[in-house]
Amino acid sequence: MTKDELEKINKFTRRKFAEDELYTFSVILCDNDIDRDLESFSDKALDTLKDCFVGKTGVFDHNASTVNQNARIYDTEVICDNSRKTKDCRPYRYLKANAYMVRTDENKNLIAEIDGGIKKEVSISCAAAKKICSVCGCDKNKDGCNHVKGKFYSDRLCQTIL
Repeated sequence: MTKDELEKINKFTRRKFAEDELYTFSVILCDNDIDRDLESFSDKALDTLKDCFVGKTGVFDHNASTVNQNARIYDTEVICDNSRKTKDCRPYRYLKANAYMVRTDENKNLIAEIDGGIKKEVSISCAAAKKICSVCGCDKNKDGCNHVKGKFYSDRLCQTIL
């Protein structure tokens, strides 16, 4: 952990923590690839969301109870992975978050599961201002269209771009 990272973390704490008291990890929050709901985030949405998640708490099972709060995001960045393409052949981009937890006896098993790759999936919660049809460009929040997600139109897969 760098001094800069520790300073970013300590902006969210009530007292200054030392590096050995904290566990840090990174996670991909969302990306521009087509997901199982046939939706993807636009590059503009990823850039906007980058600033929205700093300071947000990670919870289990979409339950915001304080008992389920386990980590806090202290930094984010949008990464372009030029070695990978999306399902529709665009350059792959994703929103990476850096998070921290205070090391405790209670969360040592969770830390082991994160390090072991067992706990690695996340789901974000946000509302999209626009839901654009990838075929005709209409905003499905305002106007409907007859294109069906998952169907091909002139060799183009219909999806919704958030």
